[in-house]
Amino acid sequence: TAYNCSDTACITVYVDSECGELFLPLAFSPNGDGNNDEWKIYGRCIKSIELMIFNRWGEKIFESYEVNNGWDGTFRGKQLDTDVFVYTTKITMLNGEVKTFKGDITLLR
Repeated sequence: TAYNCSDTACITVYVDSECGELFLPLAFSPNGDGNNDEWKIYGRCIKSIELMIFNRWGEKIFESYEVNNGWDGTFRGKQLDTDVFVYTTKITMLNGEVKTFKGDITLLR
């Protein structure tokens, strides 16, 4: 200090964990081997999600509003063949940021 005295202070620092990037796979292989058997969006800090998947004719074949819910490559209880599908998604992050994505998914059998 100005009078040659020493002093100490303690503070607590809170660190927000990084949310990182979202990962939307380009392909998956739902063959029951335990690897890539479900297509879903991966990321931390996801508050809510709106996900729709369509076939090549524009028919909606999957819809989910659950963060951890993924598509298993079936439609109306039947396994779909290898093909390319289109998705649209709207993701709301914990901080309120809204991210939208459109793209395609390759289903491999």
